[in-house]
Amino acid sequence: MTELANLLAAGSLGAMLFFSAVVATKAFKVLSADNAGKFFRALFPAYFLLNGLIAALAALLCGGGWPAALLLVAAALMIAVWLLAIPVINAARVAMLAGDSAAKRRFGLWHGATVIVNIAEMGLLCAAIILLQGSTR
Repeated sequence: MTELANLLAAGSLGAMLFFSAVVATKAFKVLSADNAGKFFRALFPAYFLLNGLIAALAALLCGGGWPAALLLVAAALMIAVWLLAIPVINAARVAMLAGDSAAKRRFGLWHGATVIVNIAEMGLLCAAIILLQGSTR
């Protein structure tokens, strides 16, 4: 089961890195800013929910210890972003587009926070993968 936990964590990390390095950068080059925004507002809820569920499943499968704790923290952060931050960000973006000047600051703060949290989640996954690698030898 540890191998499956490691595979799930590595797959989630790979998807997150691909999304950050390729999808996010290409979307703004290929799509208009308005369409890129719509795309991300539709995609991010699934991104955080799915990665959170995968991290939680990996935590359940890895057999406990530090890897499980790291994966559970990553899962909790992802689910928290999905439940709390994404609705605020999406509402702020809609308000911004409607001309609410205060919404721009709110959007920027929440978006910046989710970027930091996303980087932390990737770090947690990396640490769990490294620890899981040691336990499968």
